[in-house]
Amino acid sequence: MSWQQPTDFEHRLVDAAGLRAPWGDLAPLARLLRLLSPATRIEPLLLRNARCHFLPGSGAEIESLLWFSPLVGARSSSDVVLHGGVARLLAGELRGDGARFAEALAFIDHHSRHWLPEDRLAQTLRLDTLRPPDAATQEELRQGLRDMLRLIGNEGDEARRMRLARSIRQTLATVGSDAAEAFDELRWLRQYASCRLGTTATPAAASPPAAALPAWLGEPPPSPRFRRARLAVRVHHDVQENRTILHFVDAGDAAQAIEFPTPLPADLHVGFPDRPDHPGRWHLIGSDRRVRVPPIDVGRALRLVLTTIDGRRHQLRATLPEPPGPLPPTRLLLSHLAEDRAPAQAIARWLRTQGVGAELIEEDAPAAGAGGHAAAADDEPEPAVPILRLWTPAARRRLARGPDALPALAVRSALLRVDPAVELPQPGFGAERVLDLAGWSAGQSSEEAGRFLRQLDEWLAGDAGPSEPPSPPVPPDPPVADTAERERAAERQRLLAELEDPGTLPPRRLAIGDRLAEIGDPRPGVGVREVEVEVDADGPPAEDAPVEDAPAPSEADALLAELLEPATTPPRRLAIGDRLAEIGDPRRGVGLDLRGLPDIDWVRIPGGDFIYQEGEKRSLPTFHLARYPVTNAQYEAFVAAGGYGQGKKTAAWWRGLKRPELSPSTWPQPNRPRTDVNWYEAVAFCRWLSAQLGYEVRLPREDEWERAARAQDGRDYPWGKSYASGQANVDEAARYGGKKTGKWSLEQTTAVGVYPHGASEEGVLDLCGNVWEWCRNRYDQPDRTELDTGDAAGVVRGGCWGDLAVDARASWRLRHDPVYRYLVVGFRVLSSAPIS
Repeated sequence: MSWQQPTDFEHRLVDAAGLRAPWGDLAPLARLLRLLSPATRIEPLLLRNARCHFLPGSGAEIESLLWFSPLVGARSSSDVVLHGGVARLLAGELRGDGARFAEALAFIDHHSRHWLPEDRLAQTLRLDTLRPPDAATQEELRQGLRDMLRLIGNEGDEARRMRLARSIRQTLATVGSDAAEAFDELRWLRQYASCRLGTTATPAAASPPAAALPAWLGEPPPSPRFRRARLAVRVHHDVQENRTILHFVDAGDAAQAIEFPTPLPADLHVGFPDRPDHPGRWHLIGSDRRVRVPPIDVGRALRLVLTTIDGRRHQLRATLPEPPGPLPPTRLLLSHLAEDRAPAQAIARWLRTQGVGAELIEEDAPAAGAGGHAAAADDEPEPAVPILRLWTPAARRRLARGPDALPALAVRSALLRVDPAVELPQPGFGAERVLDLAGWSAGQSSEEAGRFLRQLDEWLAGDAGPSEPPSPPVPPDPPVADTAERERAAERQRLLAELEDPGTLPPRRLAIGDRLAEIGDPRPGVGVREVEVEVDADGPPAEDAPVEDAPAPSEADALLAELLEPATTPPRRLAIGDRLAEIGDPRRGVGLDLRGLPDIDWVRIPGGDFIYQEGEKRSLPTFHLARYPVTNAQYEAFVAAGGYGQGKKTAAWWRGLKRPELSPSTWPQPNRPRTDVNWYEAVAFCRWLSAQLGYEVRLPREDEWERAARAQDGRDYPWGKSYASGQANVDEAARYGGKKTGKWSLEQTTAVGVYPHGASEEGVLDLCGNVWEWCRNRYDQPDRTELDTGDAAGVVRGGCWGDLAVDARASWRLRHDPVYRYLVVGFRVLSSAPIS
């Protein structure tokens, strides 16, 4: 059984409904829900027949209870659909009763024979997934997949093919077993749906590379809904560690690149033809994504085959540098505390590159007593080589606990002090000789490093006796040309010190790593050597073809690529948005165009039927909706144009409206949504923008807003039926029904569009969370859209940063007085006119 995992919200729904241990009047409803849970949808006739068959003598009120149950994720006049996770929970309980389970599957199968072919196949595949995984069931499952492929092959209408692709993607979410994963038919359907819809196919990581789709399926034509991604590849190789990394970057104008059939993130299979022990695996690739490959020892030549989800193969070759020679013989032991393991490892690696063999000893807590170094066993002989003890603030704090907190050193020893400000210990702990490495950073070739190496050689050779700790040299004033580099070196030291602090949080560690990548990461094993790469599509690379390195992405490009990574946490998304505000957010639809007017990124919302509110079917013509809410920068253009002035032109924008005094936005970042505007101000902005653009711009009506957020199938959230943690700026940490939806609560707005994985089907962002959005109509009179100064309550949609995920559902309506401003309310704009 492979359905979506139930969310905390769905667990709470089942618990609140009393279905775990039903009693009294709830028992018949619980029984009926379990019996119908395997159905992809429940029609009135199926519900009526199921009640009469399984609950003879029961009343029709049970049907009403089920139809309007909170366990239903979507409903219309023709059917209802349970929440996916709820259906999984109930069907899992039903499987425990073998006879009743088989009876329910047969009943549902019989009463869905009149459905459309694709709906019938989706139901059949779900039931096959629930049945025992014997050979007969697996063959029936495979035949169902073949029938779905046959539907596509026989369909000539492109719009119909697109609908089939959406149906396939929904259906495949319920199909999954070890045997089914080996079916070519399953892989073809995933490929087809992914290429058609521009989404990831989510193949199993260990699945084989994709092959080209059969010719009779036809190659999906380029879709106007999305732009296909194009990435170049760099190869980084660490000679010391024999570690090779593929670095995917924006291709720009590079001639050699990987052409993906979908936008980013995209699926890519990395294969190793020279390594039969490594079959390869699938990766989810985005710009600035790094993928580590296994060690390459075959002639120091790297050959990979990169396969996109549509089966196109790219061959990558690179010549790797020769491995280093033998390590220098051990000349000293570098002793350190567990807290200082990372800097000790870095120093040891650097010493080896300078010809000084150093092995690490990690000091235990209270050790072997005075006169000897801590040892793993009492009978272990003392080391015959000198000991260089790493002296850090952690070591000083340890010794402050008492003289027994650190072992005394009886053999020839010295202190290695990186920070001259750290107070030295008393004799017996290595302070008889102190070697300072002030301002050290890994791999440096500074004057201080050279002085340290000379002192170290003297000490190891025994030419220098005990000495007083040297005073740190006073560096000369740096030349003007070196000032920037000195500042970067100081910043590196500060960042590395932060990494050493156990209290540094993971989002901050991520930001530190990115900053080190910009200014030069000094740590050994991290800096890598660039090598030439050849990437050709559908064939071997040309001989001796010159290859140019892809241009390094700008900071803004790197930040935007990070937003595309599903693992990027909400706090990091908040920080990325604010950093983009500082350096200039380059995204279309966020700021102003060359004329100084709001640069609205219009998204076409196709017309047609859709599910509205509690299952009502409506129809709308095509319209265009802004991809993002109006930002502070865009609203400021209205203010700068005299939006709150008293001129004749200004009066036209406020005609029939209540004009307030200007109030600032609570969060002023230019790329965050404009808050603290009431309904009248939002309407005035739309009138002003209409006059500037030459076509009508207005607030969306509720049904238009809901069509964009719920697509045509009436989903609960822009991306699907259930809330997914980390995909929207809402208060996940607040408890609902005794449980949390997630762990994130930012308690403020974020820059628009920093949750790209929360996009609607057409690509509109921030329809869930961040800020509530004013609609044109009134709350109690949804058909009333007149622009007047009446006191009738307005309506906002979409939820906000301070509300629960359940309040951010796309069907949820909230009443707000049109004259009041709120720090949780903003707005976006709509146009019915053709957009050029």
